[in-house]
Amino acid sequence: MPEIIYGSLLFGVAFTLHIIAWRIYIPRRQTKILLLIFLGVLLLGSLILFRFAAAISTFGMHPPTAMVGCFRMWLFVVTLILAYMITYSAIEADSPSLLIILKIHAAGSSGLDKELVALQLDDGVLIKPRLNDLLVDKMAELHHEKYRLKAKGAFMARLFTFHRNLIRANKGG
Repeated sequence: MPEIIYGSLLFGVAFTLHIIAWRIYIPRRQTKILLLIFLGVLLLGSLILFRFAAAISTFGMHPPTAMVGCFRMWLFVVTLILAYMITYSAIEADSPSLLIILKIHAAGSSGLDKELVALQLDDGVLIKPRLNDLLVDKMAELHHEKYRLKAKGAFMARLFTFHRNLIRANKGG
């Protein structure tokens, strides 16, 4: 049980640092910085818990100090981090479905005219930001007006293709 409590505490500290940092400045490579924050807090927090375990224990809740307890806490926190990273990637860049829902919601009970959807959600809103994300994350490069995958992007493409083939998913978006 202490693994869950202290793991939740470490995740909460990292999440709070993430919110504070994003209020001050949103970094260009958000996923990388998020990982640095969360894994840094996990490492530093684990060292602090281990170093001051005796002092912390005087408050009645013993932090994990045995290797098994630390491993369970790390596993719990890493699981939370991965779940948050997946969720964050969906929030970070608006998906086409989310943009459409937000536009319809903003229109209120009068509804959103069908032609306005096509006008407001063009390639500049849906496609270009995603292409820019690929360039920023160094998954692709633009060379002589052509996009080409870099090693990281090619790996992701192979991974997604493998997964789609594995579950026999249709090839659509």
